[in-house]
Amino acid sequence: MEVLLVAAFAVSAAVAGAATVVNRLRRWQSPLSGVNAFMGAGVAVMSVLGLVQVLAPGPTGAWPAAAVSFVVSAAVVASVLCLSMIVSNRAWRVSRRTVLLLAADPVAVAVMALTDPLHHLFFAGFEPAGPAGMFVSAPGPAAWLHTAYVYVLLSASLALVVRARRHAPRGGRQVHAWTVAAFVPPVVANIAVMSSPVLLPDLTAIGLAVTMVIAYGAMVRSLPQQQIQVAHGQVFDTITDAVAVLDSSGLVLNVNASARRLLRRAGLPEQVIGVPLGETLGLGLALSEGGDTEQTMVNALGRGVDLHVRTSVVRDRRGHCVGWVLAARDVTELNRRRREAEEANTRLRGQLETIEALRADLAEQAVRDPLTGLYNRRHLMETLAREVSRAVGEGTPLSLALIDVDHFKQINDTYGHGGGDTVLVHLARLLAGEVRHDDVVARYGGEEFVILLPGATAESAWERVDELRRRMGRAGIGVAGRPLSVTFSGGVAALVPGQEPSDLLRAADEALYEAKRLGRDRVERAVPGPPGATAAA
Repeated sequence: MEVLLVAAFAVSAAVAGAATVVNRLRRWQSPLSGVNAFMGAGVAVMSVLGLVQVLAPGPTGAWPAAAVSFVVSAAVVASVLCLSMIVSNRAWRVSRRTVLLLAADPVAVAVMALTDPLHHLFFAGFEPAGPAGMFVSAPGPAAWLHTAYVYVLLSASLALVVRARRHAPRGGRQVHAWTVAAFVPPVVANIAVMSSPVLLPDLTAIGLAVTMVIAYGAMVRSLPQQQIQVAHGQVFDTITDAVAVLDSSGLVLNVNASARRLLRRAGLPEQVIGVPLGETLGLGLALSEGGDTEQTMVNALGRGVDLHVRTSVVRDRRGHCVGWVLAARDVTELNRRRREAEEANTRLRGQLETIEALRADLAEQAVRDPLTGLYNRRHLMETLAREVSRAVGEGTPLSLALIDVDHFKQINDTYGHGGGDTVLVHLARLLAGEVRHDDVVARYGGEEFVILLPGATAESAWERVDELRRRMGRAGIGVAGRPLSVTFSGGVAALVPGQEPSDLLRAADEALYEAKRLGRDRVERAVPGPPGATAAA
């Protein structure tokens, strides 16, 4: 039995040593090779220590070998977890923090195992196994606690690989299958020790030597994918847009060279692998498929970079989301130019609006009487020609009233031109305030005013103008501090077939003349017939 054990441990030491050398030489080809080299070195040491325990003449020689073997095995199990992490997440790398956390168990085992003669909590003792004097350690409470931790760690490692295999594309599952197979040999070795009818030393090192062979196969299977990743990485870094690859939870897995340059320009850290997106870029970005959004990336100094961000989902063969790809384009300069163009357009629109307002004001002033604010004679004649043409074309009535202030010369002589202007302004306000929206009120000249009434018959026009006359007579006008009663006379004419605009004005003027002849303060209307034919109110 001892001969077989010696041979087995020797072979496992040789295999593990060879695996260490090979993985060390190929460490540049795959991230798995570094972890495999560490594991191989540990397994080789464990195999040599197992050989020492088999050949030790008594407990005194077996105890140091068993103690150191437990410490090394704790480190090897920690490296198995690292191997599983790399297989399940190609972007994961062993960090200093990870090393410190995983070193806690090996350090604790070293303290307990090497000080065991003082407390006997790690080894309950050493029992002889076989006639050759081989001694096997009996685990104490601390050793059993360490063993439970090891199995929890191994179970977690296996679960990581199995889960990663389930989500991996069908063509990329070989490395996961080889890694799962690597867990089997040490488990078989432990089962063999526990189920053996005779006492056997710890055979984990022999099982791990087989694991090293399988792990090397897993690394070889991953090399084509690693080479593809190198080619993809080169293409990835030639993309001019900033690209970030995230996992399904939003952690950054990779960024290209353009993204790193963008982070530098924004004054943000370039080392963002494994950091949540919000902490990396400071963006309030909701991950959604096919989403285009404008974002501003701001650093602690308040410097910002405007980005146009497009989000794409990455799915596995079953359609489940396994990650995200963010493509960001720097549009800071584009936005600045756009804002400048918009500001220039706004200023131009403002200037055009001002010019248009000035033009409209000038146009309005050109057709307004400066004293009364009513339309002037020029605008009246243009409007009259237009309204006559429309009335004839549509067959609708059109009336015109000509109004003259009674005894206006006497008012001017008594109160001066200022008093006369006051009377004219008062009458203009009365007329403008009482006409319809379509009516046109104009100052015809001096103390004469014209009201153009589209759609009004001679009778209705006369009634409206006569009502204005009565209101004017009832209203007192303050002139030179004294109330003054002012009246006006008016003539109303309705358009008849064959009349021109000047004919309509002449007919209203003749009716006005008749009103003055009959005593003023009255409104006369012209009737169809020869000039001078009027009808009294």
